[in-house]
Amino acid sequence: MKKISTQFFNLFSMLSIILLLLGNSLVASAQEKKQVMTTFYPVYYLAERIGGDAIEISMLLEGNQNAHDYEASAKDAARTQSSDLFIYQDDEMEYFVSSLFNLIDLDKVQVLETTVGIELLAGDAHDHDHDDEDGHDHDHDHSHDYDPHTWLDPMIYAQQAANVRDALIELDSANEAVYQANAEALIAELEVLNQEFEEQLAQLDDRRIVVQHAAFGYLTHAYDLEQVAIAGISSTQEPSAQALASMQDFIKSEQISVVYVEPSLDQAIANTVTSVSDVELRPLRTLETVSADEMAEGIDYFSIMRDNLVELTR
Repeated sequence: MKKISTQFFNLFSMLSIILLLLGNSLVASAQEKKQVMTTFYPVYYLAERIGGDAIEISMLLEGNQNAHDYEASAKDAARTQSSDLFIYQDDEMEYFVSSLFNLIDLDKVQVLETTVGIELLAGDAHDHDHDDEDGHDHDHDHSHDYDPHTWLDPMIYAQQAANVRDALIELDSANEAVYQANAEALIAELEVLNQEFEEQLAQLDDRRIVVQHAAFGYLTHAYDLEQVAIAGISSTQEPSAQALASMQDFIKSEQISVVYVEPSLDQAIANTVTSVSDVELRPLRTLETVSADEMAEGIDYFSIMRDNLVELTR
């Protein structure tokens, strides 16, 4: 009986040691993952898909926070400083990044601007008068030298994916094969999506789309459409009374039947413009904001883009 008890004790001790070693190994593995901080959904999605389980990923903006007029906080700076890689769209989208960089030691954080090396479309800066020397008025109604909404063209988004892949490999060469394989799979999916858009949008007789704000320049450029916008590139920009009247005249004279709106934005201006005629408001999402609940439900870049395609072709 004593021999059996001794054997049991030895076995229990061995199991305890194995479990302890396994636990320590799992903790070490989690700690060894590179910490990646992203700004908002389009770049978060790229990093998530390409990094996969090899990274720990976070996103600064939450819910319906708007990247156009977001202001960085000390907490954001602390979170960014503790990361290994900071990924953002570009200086035309996240104006707050310049102030964020003033608060952190950039020698200790790798930074990726995802549109680096990509030819961008002209923005709306030439259409605006500015109230201060840096080109931004005091209401944060920013104008843009370049249109930042590149992700709405799947093939440009694929170029951004390649940039994210390269940055992750530079950061963490041990997982190069993972990043290469994940990026290859994502780019293949984007090529399929691009083909769907090409084939279905080619069937449209009226090549014009009237939108709430001018976020769809890359989409219309890629598929030979014409974007007619009520407001400018920034989702927070409000058109003048003269611009609203001009748009109402355009809708009536051209017999426009549909105006596309971003569901997360206030639609008061769109309602004002369309009140003069029998016009249907349809959703067309910019993907600038995707809620945590939506992500938990499996809603992602591809499902939203395909929903957009349905709205454009129905």
